[in-house]
Amino acid sequence: MEHFEQESKPRLISIAEHGLLGSSFYWSRYADYSLTKEELLETGMMDDQVYVAPEIVPALTAVNAELQKRNWQLYLREGYRSPELYKLLYQKRVEKFGQAMTDKLMNIDDMPHASGHAVDVGIWDSHQEQEIRLRKPDDGPESLIYGFYQDANDLEGQRCQELQEYLVDLMQSHGFELGKKNEFFHFNYRSDNEDI
Repeated sequence: MEHFEQESKPRLISIAEHGLLGSSFYWSRYADYSLTKEELLETGMMDDQVYVAPEIVPALTAVNAELQKRNWQLYLREGYRSPELYKLLYQKRVEKFGQAMTDKLMNIDDMPHASGHAVDVGIWDSHQEQEIRLRKPDDGPESLIYGFYQDANDLEGQRCQELQEYLVDLMQSHGFELGKKNEFFHFNYRSDNEDI
């Protein structure tokens, strides 16, 4: 098992080494955020792998085992994010979405991903071989906030709410909590968890 370390970085491992699915959101969609691969490399990203602190892997694999009972899998879109990447993303998001929307959705003050204990996740359908949609694509950034669909009258919106509730409950039952911005997909591992 190969690890990489630097003085400013926590100890990290690739989720792929533990049979978990995922790929770095910003590596695969860098052009959508006016980024270049060179800029990503300068911030410490090495590839499309998702890296996390080893302490959270048992909880992630336990969540994955629960999902597999439904023929689903946990899909990780983001794990560790360096402070340099946070700053670059913040700048690019302000340029693209404006200061108010960027501040609403990005926690630049605490930088939770820089600990290696924060993840952005989704649900992968093993039969369909694709990620299950947990929000309607045309609903805009506000639909990233947990509870956006709680009063939905349409079947798709109700399904999004049910899936988000299921994911949040499952992650919380394995030692994670929603992040400060209350996005349905972002979870921080509680440091007081005794199960690891």
